[in-house]
Amino acid sequence: MLIVSGEFGANESLNGFSRAVVSSGAKVIVFNSPGGNVGGAIRLGRMIRAAGLDTLQVRQLQCASACSLAFLGGIHRVAEPSSIGIHRAFLKPADGMSTEEAKARVQLGTAAIISYVVEMGVDPKLIELASSYGKHDIRYLSASEMAELRVTNAAANQSPVDASQVSTTPNPAPAPAPDARQQPESVAVAFVRDLIEYHGDNNDFALAQVQASYAPTVDYHGKLTNLSSIVQDKRNYYQRWPERTYKVRNDSIVVSCANDRCMVSGIYDWIVRRPSTHKQEKGVADFSYTISIGPYPKIIAETGDVQR
Repeated sequence: MLIVSGEFGANESLNGFSRAVVSSGAKVIVFNSPGGNVGGAIRLGRMIRAAGLDTLQVRQLQCASACSLAFLGGIHRVAEPSSIGIHRAFLKPADGMSTEEAKARVQLGTAAIISYVVEMGVDPKLIELASSYGKHDIRYLSASEMAELRVTNAAANQSPVDASQVSTTPNPAPAPAPDARQQPESVAVAFVRDLIEYHGDNNDFALAQVQASYAPTVDYHGKLTNLSSIVQDKRNYYQRWPERTYKVRNDSIVVSCANDRCMVSGIYDWIVRRPSTHKQEKGVADFSYTISIGPYPKIIAETGDVQR
């Protein structure tokens, strides 16, 4: 069992989470979070689902606001009554937007949340209920409401762990993530570095990160490609090379941002291994990513070549 503590940040790395799960052998995720960035919570929820993990929530710990979305990622979801808090999503428009642009962004963000909820097998009426409550008026769900809306899908007595095992001493909250609107270049570089350098031995986590990081359709090495095809391409690569190490050269990175889009390019060193055949290859490659920066940053273009 692993406890996720603190607020969700925009575009924060999920490497620490994946390493903790792998090293601990945890099968169940518990939360102690007041919420935070909706996009970050959804990314973690998708990673939890792709890794086949369960979620459990107890009243002694907090899971409210955006945290409720991350909770939905569990394959089996168990929660004590009044342990999950919801309210209307707060999606702040970027500075300098017109009223029409701001309204369109909020509508897009709400649609993305509903799409995610349906993807997780939860009744979209959950969002309808949440929309009745402001962010300072959190509504905690009863056991019957959670079951009816499919927020939970297993009885408490079927929980994979005893709730009494959960420590009620909260872990220290992480430092707040930088504001993406104020530092788009830094956010874009961190986003790309995280994607490139996260090529560990756990394919489920690597694929979950791909699923969460790419737009539905991408200019993928010069060809318009849908997300499912990109995921399959990455899966084939990961299966061919089960052990992978990538390291971006700091002095090679070039980034430019304009109109909510950032292009990040540079060079990285790589080593891949296939232990079953005692085969290893290594070299240097260049990369270029174009990212749509917003409430839900996504890669919209990718290209790159092996130099040697």
